[in-house]
Amino acid sequence: MFRTLLRACVATAVLGLVGAGLTAPAGASAHSATQGVTNKEIDIVALVADLTGLRNQGINLPPKLTTENLTRRWQTLADDYGPINGRKVVIKPAVWNPVDNTTFDKACTQATQDNKPFVVVNGNGYRQSSVACITVDNNTPMFYGESVYGDLQKASGKNLVSLGVPAETSAKAAADVAKSENLVPKTAKIGILTGNEPATKAAGDVLEAELKKNGFTVAKRVDVNTLAADATANNRESAAAVATFQAAGVDTVYILIPFTSNQGYFQEAQKTGASFKNFIVDTASSLCTQFGASRTPLEAAGTPCLTTWDTRALTTKDGVKKDNEFEAKCRAQFDKAFSEKSQPGVPAGDVTAAGVTYTEDLAPNECTQMSLLLPAIKKAGKDVTWPKVYNNLLKTTKAPAAYMSNGEGGFAKNKSYFVNQVHLMSLNAANAQTAKDANGLFNGCPAPVNCWIPQQVGGQEWFPVPKG
Repeated sequence: MFRTLLRACVATAVLGLVGAGLTAPAGASAHSATQGVTNKEIDIVALVADLTGLRNQGINLPPKLTTENLTRRWQTLADDYGPINGRKVVIKPAVWNPVDNTTFDKACTQATQDNKPFVVVNGNGYRQSSVACITVDNNTPMFYGESVYGDLQKASGKNLVSLGVPAETSAKAAADVAKSENLVPKTAKIGILTGNEPATKAAGDVLEAELKKNGFTVAKRVDVNTLAADATANNRESAAAVATFQAAGVDTVYILIPFTSNQGYFQEAQKTGASFKNFIVDTASSLCTQFGASRTPLEAAGTPCLTTWDTRALTTKDGVKKDNEFEAKCRAQFDKAFSEKSQPGVPAGDVTAAGVTYTEDLAPNECTQMSLLLPAIKKAGKDVTWPKVYNNLLKTTKAPAAYMSNGEGGFAKNKSYFVNQVHLMSLNAANAQTAKDANGLFNGCPAPVNCWIPQQVGGQEWFPVPKG
């Protein structure tokens, strides 16, 4: 199986050979024109976290965090769009357990074998290393709401489109900005904290090479065993990296592993008084999103992240960013679906502080994805096939975006990811004890929870995604 081979190759540092050897024909072969399509329906499977299952296991979650509500985000958008060429779009959930990483493969089976969808969608949270199970092993199209990586895209061929910047591209952008904007002095001794999952390893390889190419010294690299999918062990390893970096004389650290694995590093650095200058490179699920900020430890406050995902805070920390026209439409759809008034900057599940409940924000990835996918299906006509839809997507060279890429993105002939701009944000600390300021904010955050604050670099906020 492709994923087994891919993981083995990662462990032996020959990832590039895998993508080259498996580029054709699996991912590139034509998808069945009839699968997931009847005279009356187009079936789409949405991969969502099984939050209801967690609650049934006795785990305490906010009432709104349910599997059904995650699925409703997708179905509402489909219903608002209406039937496509006489067919109703029906969303069917496939789930994984957020506290059991072995269930990603089960979700793949449920999505592609128990169901036979026209396409699989995921807004965020589904593990990057399990995407190949869908797009390659089971030859099923997927629209992924986060970032992919080069070898996965090559192996998946036309079966995979995504929103986020590829992991390697994010890494190159981080190295380019460090040089062009003098964010890191040439005298710096750099450490790289990455992982051995395909995406983070690929990004780590590119970052290391590009930093050296730009004249920087990479003194030490630590690869956490993120393939083991053991958050406790990963945090032990990331904590141990602090001493490793200190011994190597490192003064600047680039962090590529997710918040579920980097907490140990930040806590150990603070505990030991390590005075590293830290940078996060957004290569992992939900890392530099509003939700990611709410789950990142306070010890990481002040850490910048290079990302395409946006925030509701302003660079001036004195207000809340207004919705663009597309975001306002997404918000209206979201509020109608859940019979509430969403509040910018509030992570999923609401936030309660001092007896006040702040209502969760809209779901930007799902709204952006469906705004692209549904018209592409409609343009394919009555005799709809995935190759037609894929080609229609790639012809969408400019379209609005919610909470990402400076409000717009676009595909291209050789660009199967949507976003086209990145920016630098800094983690800003806030919690339930943070007092509301004169602007109605919490230390510059729209809600009493950590947030990302955009940064002006060289007089501008957004930068084009580097080519290549």
